[in-house]
Amino acid sequence: MSAPPTSLRVTLLQTSAGTDIEANFRAIERMLPAAGGADIIVLPEVFALRGSHTDYRRHAEPLEGTILRRVASWAAERKVWMLAGSIIERAGRRFHNTSVLFDRRGRRKAVYRKIHLFEAHLENGIVVRERDTYSPGRTPVMASIEGWRCGLAICYDLRFPELFRRYAARGSHILFLPSNFTQRTGRDHWETLIRARAIENQCFVVAPNQCGVNPVTGVASYGHSMVVGPWGETLVALGARVAAASVTLDSARLDETRRRIPALRHRRL
Repeated sequence: MSAPPTSLRVTLLQTSAGTDIEANFRAIERMLPAAGGADIIVLPEVFALRGSHTDYRRHAEPLEGTILRRVASWAAERKVWMLAGSIIERAGRRFHNTSVLFDRRGRRKAVYRKIHLFEAHLENGIVVRERDTYSPGRTPVMASIEGWRCGLAICYDLRFPELFRRYAARGSHILFLPSNFTQRTGRDHWETLIRARAIENQCFVVAPNQCGVNPVTGVASYGHSMVVGPWGETLVALGARVAAASVTLDSARLDETRRRIPALRHRRL
């Protein structure tokens, strides 16, 4: 599997969304100037709204709704690719946790509906269970960004290596993982799992995460957004606060890693 012909400049936005959609949009717009020179801006999971199951259902929109129109306008105005980390999509009677990719003209290029739905029983007795709100997606989704083949995933998908192996087997260079990973699980598992997915698939992993506390549920998100290279090297590591960071993904890293250890060619299962 050959590497893409060019480098790609990626900007992650680590946000702390609440229940006020317009306030969340304004916070993102204040961060966009930090993405000057980016080829793609990547937003975290539920970037436009973080609240309760009731909030998610009340504000769910189809793909043609106002939230994604706003993201498409940012992409077109700035002439940059944008990955809308996830929105709550209303599709008939169903709700999905959905990631959407837009090109430099604001055209929708890929739609991924989260396949694996998170469930956790926290030490304080809170139960977080996405199936109470969402229906799972059924289909892995890949996209091409100017020669870079990309596999799309969301948050809890990180724990299911077979999804990422599928992407690698189909030639992925980048694995995108917009997230709202909780603080408790994040401390123990976030970096370990991200680096594992990068190493075993010899891909870049781009993982913007929410930070701060959900104002309705009280569940804290971990932050610590990351970009990891195909050797498992950390290229970006943010802290626990709202922040933005940019990094250039160099296709030579892919070639070098896959030349040194040609593990992807050695697969037998």
